[in-house]
Amino acid sequence: MAAPVQRLQPTKLPTLPSSTTPEQRYWRTFASPLLIHEYSNITSIHFSPSARAHDFAVTSASLIKIFSAKTRAVSKTISRFKETAYAGQIRRDGKVMAAADATGTVLVFDLASRAVLRTWAGEHKAPVQALRWNPRELTGLVTASDDTTVRLWDLPARESVTTFTGHEDYVRSVAYLPVGGVAGGAGGLVVSGSYDTTARIWDPRIAGGKAAMTFRHDTAVEDVLAMPGGTTLLCATGNVVRVWDVVAAKEIAVLSNHQKTVTSLAHTTTGEKRRVLTGALDGHVKIYDTASWTVVHGVKYPAPILSLAVSPDEKHLAVGMVGGLLSIRTRRSGGEKDTVKEKERAMDLIMKGLDPRAVDKKKGKSGNKARKLKGLDYKGEEEELIIDAAPKRAKKERAFEVDLRKGRYTDALDRVLGPSGRGEPSMILTVVKELVYRNAVGKALANRDEEGLRPVIEWCVRCVGDPRMVGVVVEVVEAVLDLYSHALGQSIEFDKLVTRLTARINNEVENARQAQRTVGMLGMLVAGNE
Repeated sequence: MAAPVQRLQPTKLPTLPSSTTPEQRYWRTFASPLLIHEYSNITSIHFSPSARAHDFAVTSASLIKIFSAKTRAVSKTISRFKETAYAGQIRRDGKVMAAADATGTVLVFDLASRAVLRTWAGEHKAPVQALRWNPRELTGLVTASDDTTVRLWDLPARESVTTFTGHEDYVRSVAYLPVGGVAGGAGGLVVSGSYDTTARIWDPRIAGGKAAMTFRHDTAVEDVLAMPGGTTLLCATGNVVRVWDVVAAKEIAVLSNHQKTVTSLAHTTTGEKRRVLTGALDGHVKIYDTASWTVVHGVKYPAPILSLAVSPDEKHLAVGMVGGLLSIRTRRSGGEKDTVKEKERAMDLIMKGLDPRAVDKKKGKSGNKARKLKGLDYKGEEEELIIDAAPKRAKKERAFEVDLRKGRYTDALDRVLGPSGRGEPSMILTVVKELVYRNAVGKALANRDEEGLRPVIEWCVRCVGDPRMVGVVVEVVEAVLDLYSHALGQSIEFDKLVTRLTARINNEVENARQAQRTVGMLGMLVAGNE
């Protein structure tokens, strides 16, 4: 009894590296960029930590504007400053905002009425450009000034409650250091960064206002960022960001992906994977994975960056630039996100040569509906395991399989190529590999005229740049040249086809050379930095 005919299994190509990583796809959902021109440089952006509404304050010139997180429009404007305003910060309950100005005055506002609740003037002798609310106590805040001091304040008090001295130049950044997972815990530790190239940790329990720990750098410290947990501190100094282990008092990483001064640091607060964002005067925002401290995504902006912030729910990414340009990117969600996914799926099908409408019609339901109903047609397992020894009826052979079985190699190749060489890619590759295996490529290509060779050469031109298919394409090209090289110069159409194929191969060879040169240059740069 003859053995049953086995169907030809389609060849599965190895998956190429994804053009975009899941991390890049996530950050690219921050779309719909809104560009707003303010009067002057945007020096500070701060999102309200309040769970009710993550509105954000934008500080520029002598104004602070409160933007609605829902509409991305200005809902309030505070203009009670006689000089340049700095560091507008909304308290965690969303009801009060603190800010400072170029005279060193610190003001506290009621956001509902915009009335001034408290004014501290005269203690700071120079501009105050950094300010933070105490995350634990509603009445506490810290300020850092160009007069080299850092001061703690309490709303009921008319004067600062603690003054930290020790810096020798402008202090332009300040933050509460989390201890035990609570920001400002264990006595309200504070970290500040100064133009004297140091970052210092202050403990109000230490008498005399002296620093508890000092981290020295090569250049001025533009910004400091304390990571949740309190064991990691980031300092933006020059065009690098240095990552310090506070417990071990040692440097654990240097982030040197910017070309110009890093001016602003931020981190995400939701999700299992925490990310750090850096903005610099080179106009780039870099996003880092805190596990490996590698760049996972980047965004280019049209002007040097002075400030950036991410909303606590990771809904908005706001960036302030030189010249008063404010960019607000909002992450897609809900129906808009589903619409974008459907468009991307349709584009993928089109790139594969398939009609999205035909695919959906064949499935009998839309892609979204199919995902929602996935698993609902499961009937459960039977109580008994039945083994059917009866031979199953073999599936009907496809036309090209019949041609291959009967030795009609030319017909089999023509069937899968189609008139333009744009048949189903997996089937073309399967048949060509089968011809190579049977040593029948020459037989399939023999006795062809210009029209018969056209789909073969068109397929070679299209696929010669795919590294997964180069080996098979080379087999076909060699067979064509062996059989028809004598016809060069005798047929205009054949000469045109060969010229196209030659130009495509030369282009791929030049691309490979350029890639090798680039790898060599990058190797030299890496070796030089090391």
